This record gives sequence, C-alpha cells and structure tokens, in this order.
Amino acid sequence: MRSEIETRLLHVAPCEFVIVGDVSKATEKLVQHLSRSKSNVFGDQARVERVEKPKTMAAQAYSHISNFYADKMKEADSSSETANTVLDKVHQLSEPVTICLSAMITHLTEYGLEHVFDLTKNFQPFSARSHMLLNGNTLSSLEIYQNSTDHTTKGSLFWTLDRTKTRFGQRLLRKWVGRPLINKTQLEARISAVEELRSSEQTASAEKLKHLVSQIRTDLEKSLIRIYFQKCSRPELLGALQTLQRIASEYTHVTSPDKAGFSSPLLQEAVASLPLISEDVVSFLERINLQAAKEDDKYGFFREEYETEEITDHKMGIVSVEHDLNEHKKEAAEKLRKSKVDYVTKAGIEFLIEVPNSQIKNVPASWAKISGTKQVSRFHTPAVISLLRERDQHKEALAAACETAFKALLAEIAAKYQTFRDSIQSLATLDCLLSLAEVSRQPGYVKPTYTDEVCIEVSEGRHPMVEQLLLESYVPNDVSLQGEGGTRALLITGPNMGGKSSYVRKVALIGIMGQVGSYVPAASAKLGMLDAVFTRMGAFDNMLAGESTFMVELSETADVLKQATPRSLVILDELGRGTSTHDGVAIAHAVLDYVVRELGALTLFITHYQSLARLADGFAAAELRNVHMRFEETEGDEVTFLYEVAPGVAHRSYGLNVARLAQVPGAVLDVAAVKSRELEETMRRRRVGGVVAGLERLIAEGSGEGELDLEGWVEGVEML
Repeated sequence: MRSEIETRLLHVAPCEFVIVGDVSKATEKLVQHLSRSKSNVFGDQARVERVEKPKTMAAQAYSHISNFYADKMKEADSSSETANTVLDKVHQLSEPVTICLSAMITHLTEYGLEHVFDLTKNFQPFSARSHMLLNGNTLSSLEIYQNSTDHTTKGSLFWTLDRTKTRFGQRLLRKWVGRPLINKTQLEARISAVEELRSSEQTASAEKLKHLVSQIRTDLEKSLIRIYFQKCSRPELLGALQTLQRIASEYTHVTSPDKAGFSSPLLQEAVASLPLISEDVVSFLERINLQAAKEDDKYGFFREEYETEEITDHKMGIVSVEHDLNEHKKEAAEKLRKSKVDYVTKAGIEFLIEVPNSQIKNVPASWAKISGTKQVSRFHTPAVISLLRERDQHKEALAAACETAFKALLAEIAAKYQTFRDSIQSLATLDCLLSLAEVSRQPGYVKPTYTDEVCIEVSEGRHPMVEQLLLESYVPNDVSLQGEGGTRALLITGPNMGGKSSYVRKVALIGIMGQVGSYVPAASAKLGMLDAVFTRMGAFDNMLAGESTFMVELSETADVLKQATPRSLVILDELGRGTSTHDGVAIAHAVLDYVVRELGALTLFITHYQSLARLADGFAAAELRNVHMRFEETEGDEVTFLYEVAPGVAHRSYGLNVARLAQVPGAVLDVAAVKSRELEETMRRRRVGGVVAGLERLIAEGSGEGELDLEGWVEGVEML
C-alpha cells in the first residue's frame, strides 16, 4: 500500500498534507521526503497538518458528512431526488475515505473553503483505469517528472515535451505526461490535432492561436480558483477578466465548431468554447472602474452607475460632512476675529486650524490643542471633532459596503465557474497541443501509428532526453515486441556501460510519448495500447524502511508480478544481483520464465548472467529472443562500445574496462586482470571436466545396452 501511496502523491503533487491519526515510521519518512522535495506543481515545499483520530472517529465522520451534505442540499434548495443522490454517493464511501473527507472538510472550514467539496461529481477513484499506469518506481526510473541527478525537471520527459506558454497549460501537460491515454480513439484525435498544428496548410489559424497563447501572462486557472474562494484581489480580478475578454474577442466569429478554422474535432471544440464566455466577461468588466481597479482602490472600484445604494449613501454622507466642515471655517474665523481661516494638515491629521502664538488669547477654551511649535499652535474645534467622527463612521461603513459589493461580484462570477473553467481548460488543451506540435517539428521525429494489438515496433528509435545531450552522436536502434505470435521478450546482455539501460528506457519512453499523443524520436513507430509500464531498475538500500538492496529489489519485483497484465511493458534490469550468484540466477530464471510464459507481458530483461540465454530455447516461435549490445575488443582488453543492438549473447561483461575508465589505480587493475583470467580458466576446466565426465557416462551406458543416446552425445559435444 505504501508504494500505492507514493504513486498517488507523485501524480497528484499536493501542496498540503492532512494526516489523520498516526502512521507508520516508514510512511512518515515517505511523507516528510515528498513534502520537502518541492515536487508539487507550484515548486514549493508542502505543508503537513496533523489531525487527531479518536476511537469514535468513524461514527463522528459519518454523522459529520451526512449533516454537511444535507445542509448543502437545503441551501441549494435542490429536489429531494438530487439531495438523496448526493447523500447516497457520499454514504457509499469506505470508512477510511469517510474519515479523511470529514477531516478535510473540518480543516478547510477554518479557511472558509469547505465549499470545494460541494462538487461531488469531481470525486473519482484514482485507480479508475482510464489511463496508463505509471507507478512511483516507474516515474523515478524513467525520469518522467524529475531527473535522478539533482531531482529538478531539467532532463526529464516532462521537460522534453514542455513547450507550453501558460502555467495552467503546463499543469495540464504534466497530467498528460503522467497519465498517457489507453483509448485508441481519444489518442488518434489528439495526435491528429498535433499533426494539423504542425502542418503548413493551417499556418494562419495555428499562428493566430500560438500568438494568442503566448500573450497570456495571467495564471487564469489559479485566478479563477481564487475568485471562487473569494480570495482574489481587485487588480488580479481585472487582469483575469481582461485576459479572458481578449481571448474571447479573438474568436467572436466562431459561432459553431466548424467555423474554428481547423478540421480536427478536438481543435474545433476547444476553439469554439472560447467565445462562449464573452458576454459574461464584458458584463462584469462594464461595472469596473479601470484605473481604480489597477490601483486597488476599493472606494472607486465600481463605476458610479453600478455602485450599490449603500455605497452611494455613505459617499454622499462623506461629501455632506466635508461640505459642513468647509462651511464651519466662517464660524471659526469670526471667533478668532479674522476675515478668513484655512485648514491645514500636519502629520496626517486633517482640518487643523493654525493660530499664531501671538493671537492665542482669541482661542476659545473649548478648542482642543492638537500640536504646536514656537510660532504657532494647531486646534480642532468641537464642531470639527464631531464632524470628523461622523465622517469616520461613514468611511468605515463605506469600506464595509465596498467589501460586501466586491464579494457579491466575486460570488456572481463564481456562479459562472463551470463555464469559465471549461473555457480555461480548452485554452490549456490548446496550449498543450501547440507544445506537442512544436516538439514534433524537431528533426527525426515521426507520427506513430496505433493498433489495438499489443506491440511496440520502432525503427531507429532514440532516447528523447539523452539525444538532446549527445546531439548527432546518438546511435539509433530498432525494437520489435509483439504480444501474440511474435517476440514477446528480449533478453539483453552486453558489456558494462554498453548502453543496455539506455536502450530499454528508450523503448519505454517512446511507448509513453506515443500514448501521450506526441510524435516520437524514430524513423517509424507502431504502438499498441499499453495499460502500464513497470520497471525494476537501479540498486539501493531503502534505509527509510530498513530494507537491504536485495529486499528492495524483490519487493519491487513482487509488485510487478502482481500488477502486470498481457498489455503491460515490464523492464527488469539485472535482477538477482543483490545476492549470491546461484540464488540470483535461479530467481532471475524463474521470474523471466513466469513473466513471459504466465503473465504474457512485453518484457525487456537485462542481465549479466549469460546462462539465462538458454532459456530462449524453451519457448516456441521465438517468444523470447537473445540480443546484445555490440562492441569491439582491442588489444589489452580495451573495449569500444558501438551502442548497437544485435542478435545473440555477449559472453563477457568487461568490468575491468569500466574500472579503467573510472581511473582505478593501475596496480589494482593488474591484480584484477590476473585474478579474472585465473577464475575464467578454473570455470572453463570445470565445464570441460563436467562435459567429458558426462560423455564417458553416456558411452558407458551405451556400451552396456548395446546402443548410444545420440541426442545426448550431440548435446554434450555442443556444450564442449
């Protein structure tokens, strides 16, 4: 279950965790690691909130959510049938889910955000297999979201495909990359849209769309959510509405999908949904004072004709008070025996009457001295104090009225949330398709063809990330895997650093890219609908769980064997290396045989155990084939890697060559070379001795019975 949790957290990339009750130490470590890894879509560290779990929590939670949704139904004045449907849906949730839902509602209620749970239609099980499953191990091994060096996005598959111009488009593409499609019809619709955007025939429409998307500076998705939760500022609201208006006005002529300027149904529907919000956006912008909104002036935010009565009344009250203050100057002048008095403002205090100290005898005792210098004293008259108090009351009430009116406007816009969200989602879809179209224009990228069969047939395929680093020096390779009646599995051998891992990763990444709806780096590609990619690569101790390298290896292998289907791609890299050679070979042999024979999954199996090559003889119709990474051996046991896949088995791993490249001291290498030759000679003698003994036994048996087992004899000679 912990690996399932890790998979979900890596896909969802949350900004906040709410942990109900206690969790195991290993799960705690996992949460701490993921919360600090800055893996969420905003690049921030995640918050971790903790909630106590009393023994009666299950009953409390059931009662809590029942009351919550019952109250919501009353507020919405829904029909009893609708209310019952929602309550039935909530009541069908399992006990742990009910507890977590209750805890989340309680947590978000503190921030006034509990109505996020009103939209129960968004409740869906993560395991609904509407997309290819890429578990946490696969996301990490294939570097889907982050590279394995410094854990940033650079060098990942997402980084390779990301040419988006907007933040909300980038978030949608991230979801696409982590959840490739398994529906052939949807996939062909997406790749057709990408093909149309990359072609030169639709330049005008595509260029217009590209220019429009590149001009968007506002994170519309985030702004819409902030509007919905009434956390949006006035300048932010103005920016979001103006951006939406600009987008909608570009396509006001599109009154139906067939007028969108594209032939792809996906593009037609996305473009046609953009102008649907135009009327609403314009009506909202009509009420707003442009300059006041830019300056975040709450008092002048609404244009006069759209102000509420309350705002108008308090503004008139303030004007009336200021008029009375102005009139009061005559009365003050008379008392000071002056013809004229003007108010001054000092240190932020308004409506002060300044009197020279030489004339202080004319000031009534009822006047309050506020400040003064050696030359002058400054006073507020009783009337000024009373009028200022009245003005402050009006200002306070005006501020509250302005906030109320602004919140009402946000609520009015939030009522159109679904329409606006659909439009922004369409824009994000267009941004993603433009991104994939830009990727497809790279040299050597080809449109894959899709089939309902289970297969991966790629000609001159390349690793999408590695080739960007190596540029023209990358060596392409072919692969052909078929579910029924063809080669289902490849057993891959070759020298260390010969390119085995890069080869199998390339196959998996091309399969994933194809099902994302992207062009792929190859001369041609025919892809079946894979339902999952499972990997068992890399060797490390899981210190978080106190597990050894071998335990981690077998745990991950067990997960693969439990979940893989005939439509899955399974990659196993050097299985069994964490234990003794005999046990390692035995486990590797059994796992490979089970995956190919019982599960029937497409399999890429990397090994240094050359003896496994004999396993291919036990399969009919070349279901399991042996291939190796080609190399050339030169003098002094030096090896030149060719990085090409060829049939057959590589009988040596050339580990000393890697040691030399790693600059292990020469004296150590010399001793290792001597020891290696000694061990090879010992093993050769044992094999020859065993074969000779076997032949002698065959001859003895044959002479005793008067005839010889010719098949056994031939097998013995072949082994020798």
